[in-house]
Amino acid sequence: MKLLILGNHTCGNRGDSAILRGLLDAIATLEPDAEVDVMSRYPVSSSWLLNRPVMGDPLYSQMKQHNNAAGVVGRVKKVLRRRYQHQVLLSRVTDSGRLRNIAIAQGFTDFVRLLSGYDAIIQVGGSFFVDLYGVPQFEHALCTFMAKKPLYMVGHSVGPFQEPQFNQLANYVFGHCNALILRESVSLDLMKQSAIDTSKVEHGVDTAWLVSHHEEDFVADYRVQHWLKVIGQQKTVAITLRELAPFDKRLGTTQKAYEQAFADVVNRILDSGWQVVALSTCTGIDSYNKDDRMIALNLQSLVNDPSRYHVVMDELNDLEMGKIFGACDLTVGTRLHSAIISMNFGTPAIAINYEHKSAGIMQQLGIPDMAVDIRHLLDGSLGAKVGDTLGQLPAVREQVQQAVAAEREVGLKMVKSVLQRIGEGK
Repeated sequence: MKLLILGNHTCGNRGDSAILRGLLDAIATLEPDAEVDVMSRYPVSSSWLLNRPVMGDPLYSQMKQHNNAAGVVGRVKKVLRRRYQHQVLLSRVTDSGRLRNIAIAQGFTDFVRLLSGYDAIIQVGGSFFVDLYGVPQFEHALCTFMAKKPLYMVGHSVGPFQEPQFNQLANYVFGHCNALILRESVSLDLMKQSAIDTSKVEHGVDTAWLVSHHEEDFVADYRVQHWLKVIGQQKTVAITLRELAPFDKRLGTTQKAYEQAFADVVNRILDSGWQVVALSTCTGIDSYNKDDRMIALNLQSLVNDPSRYHVVMDELNDLEMGKIFGACDLTVGTRLHSAIISMNFGTPAIAINYEHKSAGIMQQLGIPDMAVDIRHLLDGSLGAKVGDTLGQLPAVREQVQQAVAAEREVGLKMVKSVLQRIGEGK
C-alpha cells in the first residue's frame, strides 16, 4: 500500500505537525508495511521537526513562482490564477463548461502525474477549508480527481461558507471525495445551513489525538530540560496566543483589545500564586508567516510581574511542547492544538474559541465547558473560569484523561476504516 499524505500547510505550525504525526503514528501501528510519503509547503523545516523525510508541495512552489513573477505580465498571471484557475481545474475534472479546453499550468499536470503513482491520497485536517483562506485550498483535491485516485479527507473542520465561489468548490469536492471525515459536528451543521453536499461526511476525530508519547525514543534536550526545571520550581499555567487576523474583523475586535484582555487573565493567574509560561505552536521557522512568540513578547509590557511570566523562544517540535505542557497544571490556549497537545499529554486545557472548531472539539470530547468563546476573554469573565478550574484540578484532570482515551479509541477505528477501504480498492 502506497499512500501520499498532503494538505498540511507546514510543520512550522506545530498544530499541523501534531495532526500529521498522529496520522503517521496510527498508520504505523495499524499498517506497519505501508509506504507513506508526506508533502509539506516547507519540507526542510517540516522534515527536521518531524524527524522524517518530507516532500515539497509542487503546487505551493508553483504559486510562489507566479506570485514572485516580475513586471506587468507577472502581476496579470497572479490575478488570473486567483480568479480563474480553480474554475479551469473544475472544468477539466467535470469535462464541462467553456473553460475545459484552456491549458493548465505545467505544474498541475506534473502534480497529477505524480499522484498517479499512489494507491490513495489522504488529505489530512484540520481547519484547512475556510472561506477566508480562498478557493486555492481545493487545488490538491481537484488534481487528485484528475488523477482518478481515491481521496480521503481525514480529521477536518470545514466552513464557514460565506463566499459563492468557495461554496461551489466545496460542494463539488466534498461530494466527490471518497470520504470527508469531520473531527467535530459543528462543521456538519455549517455545511447543512449552506446547502453543501454532506453525502460523503463521516464522523471522526482530530488526528492529533493519535500522537504517541514516544517515550521509548524521546530524549529531552537541554531546551526542554531547562523549561521542565523552571516549571518544577513553581506551579505553572501555560498559555498560547496568536495574531487574530484574518479573523479579527469577523470577531468584531482588535488585536490590541485581545492582547490587553489576555494580559488581564495572566495578571489574575499571577495574583493567585501561579507562574505563566507562554508557548507558541506557530513560529517563523523557515519563513512561516506566523510567529506567536511576538504576541507573547508584546504581553510582557502589560504583565504586572514579568519575573513570573516566561516566554519560550526555543524552536520546539510538537512532542517537545507536549512534554512541557504535560508538566504544567493548566493550559489556556488560543491555538486549538495547544489545547489538544496539552490534554494528550495529561494537562487540562481551556480553549478560546475564535473559530467554531474549538467549541466543536470540546463538545465532542464531552467537556464543552472547557471551550470559552472569545467574547468571554474580552469581557473579563474568562479570568473567573480559569480560577474555578485551578480550584478543582484533580477532578478536571481525571475527566479530561477519560475523554482523551475515548477520543483516541475512536480515532484509531477511523484510521483503520480508511486503510481497510484503501486496501480493498474502494
